[in-house]
Amino acid sequence: MSYIETLKNCAKDKKRGSLDIALDIIEASFALANLNENKKLIVLLKEIIKKQPSMALVINVCFKIIDLLKKDEIQKIAFLKQDLLDFIQKSTLKASKFLDGKSICTISYSKEVFLSIAKSLCKTVYIGIGHPKKEGEAFALDLKKIGKNVVVFEDNNYLFGAKMCDVFLSGADALFDDFFVNKSQTFCLCLLARYFKKPFYVIANKYKYLPDKLKNYYKILQMPKSEVTKKDLDTYNVYFEEIPLEFVTLIGG
Repeated sequence: MSYIETLKNCAKDKKRGSLDIALDIIEASFALANLNENKKLIVLLKEIIKKQPSMALVINVCFKIIDLLKKDEIQKIAFLKQDLLDFIQKSTLKASKFLDGKSICTISYSKEVFLSIAKSLCKTVYIGIGHPKKEGEAFALDLKKIGKNVVVFEDNNYLFGAKMCDVFLSGADALFDDFFVNKSQTFCLCLLARYFKKPFYVIANKYKYLPDKLKNYYKILQMPKSEVTKKDLDTYNVYFEEIPLEFVTLIGG
């Protein structure tokens, strides 16, 4: 596959997480920049930003690459990959220390949450199945493969997880000055955590943070009506929601 095709695929990829897409963008961009394809590359990066408005990490990486291209600092593009991975390593190692000996309630499938749990000596992980894509089920199976104790339940049974856990843990799809964005129902989990007086930790590296100049590029999209009902009814179907930072403890790299 050519580097141009890789970037075009990154623009339409709705299956992989933002980290995997961002790493592909960095590698393909560095290669194209070294082939003196800067103008074409910037067009492709802007298309990715337009087509992936719900991925803060991807938006951030694309703008960082565009900025380096304009400054003619092509070699620094390659360093973005290691910088990103270093921040994830630091944040997940820091988070794992809060999880030792604890049972965890979490939501969705975050690569950083997975790595944090993998590095910890936690007891049991409780997670909702994650309709409609069942990413919670995929998360549970991956944790089981590395020897972790996992219990899955229907998404409407998070009260069960809240009662069973010692701590709540989630990732963040985007981070802003006063709130973060994550899978729908995360706000409800924050309220449960406050009610039961249990800590709620959020893992978010600096690449998830969108400053004022970039925040308008981020959008929470309406998803297909058919996932909710096939009847002639008005629907509301979004996968993400905003949660005030006052409810959580941020763990960054």
